[in-house]
Amino acid sequence: MTALELLPDPRDRRGRRGRRYRLPSLIAVALCAVAAGARSYSSIADWTVGAPREVLSCLGIRFRVPSEATIRQVLGRVGGDGLDRILGRHLATAERSDRERVAVAVDGKTVRGARAGGAPAPHLVSPVTHTDGVVLGQCRTADRSNEIPTVRRLLRGLDLVGAVVTVDAMHTQKTTARCLREQCRAEYVMVVKAKQAGLLARIRDLPWGQVPVVWSDPVKLGHGREEVRSYKIVTVVRGLRFPYAQQAIEITRRRRRIGAGRWSVEVVYVICSLPREQAPPRLLASWIRGHRSIESKVYWVRDVTFDEDRSTVRAGHGPQVMATLRNVAISLHRRAGQSNIARACRQLAVNPHHAADLVLTS
Repeated sequence: MTALELLPDPRDRRGRRGRRYRLPSLIAVALCAVAAGARSYSSIADWTVGAPREVLSCLGIRFRVPSEATIRQVLGRVGGDGLDRILGRHLATAERSDRERVAVAVDGKTVRGARAGGAPAPHLVSPVTHTDGVVLGQCRTADRSNEIPTVRRLLRGLDLVGAVVTVDAMHTQKTTARCLREQCRAEYVMVVKAKQAGLLARIRDLPWGQVPVVWSDPVKLGHGREEVRSYKIVTVVRGLRFPYAQQAIEITRRRRRIGAGRWSVEVVYVICSLPREQAPPRLLASWIRGHRSIESKVYWVRDVTFDEDRSTVRAGHGPQVMATLRNVAISLHRRAGQSNIARACRQLAVNPHHAADLVLTS
């Protein structure tokens, strides 16, 4: 609630007209409802109507219960980037207190159900911790643009000192590498693909045939397939001509359907800004493998548990604000030790007191 006090109120500032409820209280009520499984403005209003009076009082609602129209108007007008920045910073502060070198994956997701008319659907970029799936922020990509400038703006607003940031090949850019190392004082792990043709050619020219395999992942079973990854690592200082790169990694992925005889082979190249002493093979492998955790721990939950891609919230900042509430709810559940977010939502749905405790004590 203290963090939400910093959020600018978009409502009429003249007297008390249009401001019966404090903005932090309305955001807190909406967050409690989403943590209990609410997917829309109407379901947030339904949760509010059914919540006990003492729960609403703890959240700052002491008189009339806010209507769906009030919730819709306020959430649609609140600045999405501002709310993301405040709540993301709040979560990141708690996350930083017990970390040594946290790994953060950065990726984007399009809120497909929020497409209105001929306008493109909002595309939101988020950084998420590998280990526990806590969302540290979110930023909307400008229409008819791409993620690259949005990611740099987002990273500069976060406290990432000492962290390792993993990104996909789109963000393997010299400017992004300098932004991470010089402005954020963070390290990076970046995938290199054909769009960085010169860099990819320089990495392929390294003497990989003379380099032994230094790490192999155990066989992974899932989605009806098995996979084995082997890693070769070369220490580089100048030859790559890429800012701060100190290690180049060749990953050979061998995959096959379970029971099939033939393996498919794919070779992927990665660069890292940390030396071998600080990023040994086993740790590098965990960071590279953990990058996809953002899909399973956050985006998949938003799509399946909260049915985000079929949400009809489209007006104003509503799609981004609702995505923010989902991100924070998922993060709070995970920090409370919950691995099954759908079950955690069901448990809070029948106990509003616990929903308020989750939000107010975070």
